[in-house]
Amino acid sequence: MYLARRNCVIINQLRCFSAQVKEATASDYRADVIEENWKTAKPYSDIPSPSAFKLLFSFLPGGRFNSVPLSVIHENLKKEYGSIYKLKGAFGKRDALILHDPKDYEIVFRTEGNFPMRRLFDTIAYYRKEHRKDRFAKSAGLLNEHGQAWWDLRHKVNGVMMKPQITKGYTTTVDEVASDFVKKLHNLRDSNLDTPSDLLYQLNLWALESISYITMNVRMGLLTGKPDESVVKFTQNLKILFDLLFQLEFLPSIWKVYKTPKFNKFLQIMDELHDTIEKFVEIGLANLKENSADKKSNSREESVLEKLYAIDKDIAFLMAMDSILGGVDSTAVATFSILYNLAQNKEKQDILRSELLKILPEKDSPLTIENMSNLPYLRACIKEGMRIMPVIGGNLRTTGQNIVIKGYQVPKETDVLMPGELFYKNDYYFPEAKSFRPERWLRSVEKHENYNPFTYIPFGFGSRNCVGRRFAEMEIECLVTRLVRNYHLEWHQPPPKIRSTTINIPYGDLRLRLKEY
Repeated sequence: MYLARRNCVIINQLRCFSAQVKEATASDYRADVIEENWKTAKPYSDIPSPSAFKLLFSFLPGGRFNSVPLSVIHENLKKEYGSIYKLKGAFGKRDALILHDPKDYEIVFRTEGNFPMRRLFDTIAYYRKEHRKDRFAKSAGLLNEHGQAWWDLRHKVNGVMMKPQITKGYTTTVDEVASDFVKKLHNLRDSNLDTPSDLLYQLNLWALESISYITMNVRMGLLTGKPDESVVKFTQNLKILFDLLFQLEFLPSIWKVYKTPKFNKFLQIMDELHDTIEKFVEIGLANLKENSADKKSNSREESVLEKLYAIDKDIAFLMAMDSILGGVDSTAVATFSILYNLAQNKEKQDILRSELLKILPEKDSPLTIENMSNLPYLRACIKEGMRIMPVIGGNLRTTGQNIVIKGYQVPKETDVLMPGELFYKNDYYFPEAKSFRPERWLRSVEKHENYNPFTYIPFGFGSRNCVGRRFAEMEIECLVTRLVRNYHLEWHQPPPKIRSTTINIPYGDLRLRLKEY
């Protein structure tokens, strides 16, 4: 039995190895070249795969994947089936093709067409298109729309949320929130100068305050005094939502054929989140009317809500809602990752502080568009922190046409998962992968011979990349700048543990020691 299993694994690995093709060039993405390769490629059905029932049982209590992080699951499956395999759909779910080669990622992205598809969360699509379609009559949002409907929405949003000359205009707004948060952390320190152990929760409040101010021109008061109970409940619901999405979307679930208690809980949480966000938006709209009557406020940068409201009020509400749902936990986790790694690497932190002192000679010097424009080491630290402790495990796409990968036919509209997190920890792509080395991202440093741009795409790629990327980066840059400029960061607790849900969430005793500089 052991020999038969071992031989099967070897055959699968040899098959994948022998099917590898030459490095892709621009001509490889031409329709005629793909069509020619398709004729000689092996059928999709030949791609290695565990049986649906075998996979299902492995997630049940006592199974080898029960309560195991998603990255570890894919690491094990890769050893067993090679760098390409598929997970067969069950209970109404589609097959998922898993790829472990950045060159194959490029093939998927380069051939996705004008309207890229990313069938990410069927649960949210159901909620918006079926369960609460009265609330989303015009659009189900960027995450759930495809084709022309997606592009029409994205085209409208890009001009407000993706143009650097516009997003940079929010620097003062974002820095105002960051400065308030630093003051709050300073006052929360104990006698050892440690922050509270719920640092990640505090970062969630900061991220929510930031994105609310950007998208709705609303200060929610999360950084001064005790937050309102509705806001506390909102942040708790966000965490529950991410856990439920992971269980319903990424683990075996029968919700498509039977509405399970977890699925009904998901619907309840979504209702509560949307009701709360509606209240936030109403406050923002009230402020918008007040501001329009107050000419003095016209000198201030208009909020995203104001700019989108001028285009379409329904889109304004939708994007404010999605910005909050998608831009709180992820930004907080990314920021924690960077601060933690800087605290663990004093010499790198000192290099960064030297860079920051040049633009902030005084602790209360303002951050501006001009002095934030040239901070290469800061941005290198952010990239490196997100590499070592990534927020998400990978990227999802749906193939835009028939393509050939590793010698196999992959039909149009095949869902593809690219667990790039495994690259981040691989010495082949990132030498000394466990070490925090921001220098690897500096333009002046020659790239490693195995470097491939598709080994690191934390915000996605192409026209369907993260629409909130520029705001998230700005928020992180401002807060990290304020903290490192004013404090020596230290870590005196065990390394944080990571819980894999739809994002990777650190947990444990998360205390950061802040010693004044």
